[in-house]
Amino acid sequence: MRGVSLQEQMFSGPVFPLLIRLSLPIFAGMLFQLLYNITDTIWISWIDLEDPSLVGGIGIIFPLIFLFMALGNGLMVGTASLVARAVGEQNEEHLDAAADSGLFMGLLITVVMVVGGYVFKDALVGGLGAEGAYYERALEYFTYVLPGAAFIFMQNTLIGVLQGEGLVNYVMRSMIIGTVLNIVLDPVFIFLFGWGVKGAALATVLAQGIGFLYVVYVFLAGKTRVPIHIRLSGIRGKVMAEIFSVGFPQTLGQAIMSLSFLIFNRIVIAIDPLALTAFTLCGRFDQAILMPIFAVASALVTMMGQNFGRRLYDRMLIIWHVALRVSVATVAVIVLAIVLFAPRIFSLFTDVPEVLSYAVAQVRTMEYAFIFASFGILGRSFFQAIGKGWAGLLLVLLRLVLLAVPAVLLFVYVFDLGIRGVWFGLVFANVSTALTAALWVPRTIRSMMEREPMPALR
Repeated sequence: MRGVSLQEQMFSGPVFPLLIRLSLPIFAGMLFQLLYNITDTIWISWIDLEDPSLVGGIGIIFPLIFLFMALGNGLMVGTASLVARAVGEQNEEHLDAAADSGLFMGLLITVVMVVGGYVFKDALVGGLGAEGAYYERALEYFTYVLPGAAFIFMQNTLIGVLQGEGLVNYVMRSMIIGTVLNIVLDPVFIFLFGWGVKGAALATVLAQGIGFLYVVYVFLAGKTRVPIHIRLSGIRGKVMAEIFSVGFPQTLGQAIMSLSFLIFNRIVIAIDPLALTAFTLCGRFDQAILMPIFAVASALVTMMGQNFGRRLYDRMLIIWHVALRVSVATVAVIVLAIVLFAPRIFSLFTDVPEVLSYAVAQVRTMEYAFIFASFGILGRSFFQAIGKGWAGLLLVLLRLVLLAVPAVLLFVYVFDLGIRGVWFGLVFANVSTALTAALWVPRTIRSMMEREPMPALR
């Protein structure tokens, strides 16, 4: 709303404009990242369009890359939740120490993961089921992209502070800077320098580093309420415990997600290695569907967290319903577009008829389930915002392990449905989790309304 401050919108007035104001910058940043993922896949596949191991090999190590992203996202969500609640409560102690404490945690994780990754890289890639050319491509990419983990952990901590404060425009700019640089550097490193898969990895690392430097500049320039002291006295055990209480369940949830992808990858590659290549290609485009959900989920952490700090529970219930309607409507439109144009889309990435057939059939079977996935994703963000990270983790477990894995195994090996069994199992898990979240979140908010008095809405 023009002329109305973010602080005024956060605690009073219409919810929809505020949700859009906080979601759109995140969505824009994600859109640029999707553009990078698509162009990155194009560049890599164009090294040799008849070699499926180029795209498939990188898909093999996706669980490892996803694990690093999970650790970074844990720091980001834990920090964002802490900052949002502290803003609502006006807790200056937590605000003052948020960035320094989070960065210290990020530094520790960086040392452990990067060193461990290089020591055990051969065993890790081999353990993911890669063989032959798939193994060689996967190992090469992982070796050169690993240093970028340091930027993931440190930058995500600072982005969490910005998100918790509601300063999402800076988040968007950092994402766009890193993405545009990556898009520009990819063809230079891959083709001009002749580095191939290694070039794609190095371009990613360099772009991530520059994006991190921009975020540091935002803090050092005094554009945030939360400062960076860069001294040991700024590290607080109480603050780290708060970040950990929400961030660890988030990380564990995404690590479980990574494990589930490992399980699904092994099942798919056992059915047909070409189906794995299609599975990887579809996974890239699934991000187009998940983007609006994750953008709204990011806004939800800020809005729910700050209003929870002020005990504005009626407003929290309104936020939940508006967020769901926005997510479902947006996802439905994107799904329809991808399903309609699937043959043309995937023909850009492969000349192998079997891969194209698998990819088209997969999106026409599975993509509608993402409408239901929005319930579970937004539900997880709600629980993270109020400091109940373990409740959010349960929704992840339901969607990806407790329901998905048994369903996939049942459809593939008992009903003998082959690759379609994988797709049907994932659809079933998304629908079931949606029903759980749709009942659980409103009930939780209403129970808070019954237990505690709250200020009147303005």
